[in-house]
Amino acid sequence: MAEPVIELDLSSAWEPPEPPPVLRFRLRSRWVVACAVLAVAAGVLAASGAKPRTGPLYRVDQPVAGVTVAKDLLVVNRQRQPGGDPTIEGRRRSDGKVLWSITTDQEQQFAMLGATALILVRQFNVNRGYTTTLTAVDQATGRQLWTRPRTSVLGTHGGLVVAEEMTDPGRVITVATSETPDLTVNQALSRPARHILVLDERTGEPVWELTAPPGVVLDFTWDGRYPAGQVTGVDQLDPSGLVSSRDIRSGAVGATHQLDWSGTPAAFHIGAGWYAAPRRGAARAVVHPDGQRGGIVFDLAGGRALFSTDASMFAGIYQCAAALFCATSGNGITTYDATTGRPRWHLDRYTEIAAIVGDRFVVGTFEPEGATYGQLAVVDARTGAVTAALGGWRMIVDASAERILLWQPIGPSTAVLGELDVATGGVTVFGRAGNWYGPPQCGAAGDTLACVQLGALSVWRLPARHRGTP
Repeated sequence: MAEPVIELDLSSAWEPPEPPPVLRFRLRSRWVVACAVLAVAAGVLAASGAKPRTGPLYRVDQPVAGVTVAKDLLVVNRQRQPGGDPTIEGRRRSDGKVLWSITTDQEQQFAMLGATALILVRQFNVNRGYTTTLTAVDQATGRQLWTRPRTSVLGTHGGLVVAEEMTDPGRVITVATSETPDLTVNQALSRPARHILVLDERTGEPVWELTAPPGVVLDFTWDGRYPAGQVTGVDQLDPSGLVSSRDIRSGAVGATHQLDWSGTPAAFHIGAGWYAAPRRGAARAVVHPDGQRGGIVFDLAGGRALFSTDASMFAGIYQCAAALFCATSGNGITTYDATTGRPRWHLDRYTEIAAIVGDRFVVGTFEPEGATYGQLAVVDARTGAVTAALGGWRMIVDASAERILLWQPIGPSTAVLGELDVATGGVTVFGRAGNWYGPPQCGAAGDTLACVQLGALSVWRLPARHRGTP
């Protein structure tokens, strides 16, 4: 029998209530709301003849620092315990049983998962900067596979590790100035040559390499939100305006495009926002010329300049839909026609695009405290109309590239967990969490969500997917 879920209709607009006069009243009111929510949940489940099961499947006690979910494995980072060192554990996802454990140190931390390897990074200070060492560990056994000094990790792809050789910090010249830089002016700065290494994750040996000389800018494309998504390719812009697109598996140049431009690029990317949605058939290139303000949007196939934008290289202008570019700022979200550059619509209050699913954007307000979004809403990308205001819900930002998972406080230390259906604006509540005091650190894959709060790990089973999820 399928586990019952609760559908909350959040399609109506939400307006914040007047603030309560005193804290005691606020706490009493929140407890009343919490009791009401739980009473409704219990009543619905009891009416269906099923026993409520909103608690976690299992817990892992303190001290847990972080978790990542992949395939049938939980990778758990444990903090230093009295008389011991920090450890990383591989646990069976279904029941949390420890399969292996390896000792690390304070400077070594988990970075990301490959197809069958766990990539660890050890960062430490040297001379006037820092450097990192990569170590690959077998996911099934915890056995070390290889180690590589002075290398940083950029991403993974189907058994490959996309890495970059780091510059010796002792050879880096730092120029100090008392002048405050104008961030509205594009600055290329002085970039050394970049040496990209695409490694076999089992052996650490290079499959192919790429050296980008000074003046050349690289842009990596993804098939989903970082870090759960994978690198799918690398695009290179030369000062001559030539764009070369390489296959990430072989390094072969699959396509070249000559832009109607030449000069020194301060920044360059092929349209899509990797943190919000995967790139599919990108047809635009964005170049921010050094020393100028704003950027230029080009038709990638023909190389023709389509329009200029006053958005700075830090403003995050990117192709957010087939016919739209988006720019986010403290004044809201503005969209532009992807061919003419003419403004299409503007949305006040919301300043971030958290996810893109079809013709819907999940947007949020800026939250200065904590790595999360504030108030959330679902927006029709075609018109800019808010189709659902998700009052009180917060996004679990690092949980998954596949599903939009949310949490909402219902008491001083209690929260409910849900999944958003962007098509309807409804939220399916699937879990209840105790000892919850703010944004969690989570991981998700398949039907499993794992979150760390106050050094303890809790694991829930996710509901069946909505038709609106990617």
